[in-house]
Amino acid sequence: MQFAVILIAHWIGDYVLQSSKMALNKGVSIKWLGIHVATYSLILGIFAFFIFAINEAILFVVINGLLHLITDFFTSKLALKYQDNARLFYPVLGFDQLVHGLCLYLTYLNIDNLI
Repeated sequence: MQFAVILIAHWIGDYVLQSSKMALNKGVSIKWLGIHVATYSLILGIFAFFIFAINEAILFVVINGLLHLITDFFTSKLALKYQDNARLFYPVLGFDQLVHGLCLYLTYLNIDNLI
């Protein structure tokens, strides 16, 4: 059940609170990518503090914030490149979410070993 809460946090941070400006500009502007990742990390952090001990929550958020930044740095550029080609655009978005989900899951499973 805890991991389901993390996925809800991910959805809120990565979709619900991502403005159109963030979505449209994070592929071309490190500023907007940073704003998106900061928003995402803040939401993930709020949820993580209810699931983990404080040191684990901080590490979980830092690791996943960095992984989110790296992933979106590449996938947002690809999505922008293929925005007019639905056949390629949606698989890029799906791959982006697959990578985010795997990162969240692997850090969730191994947070005790990372401390």
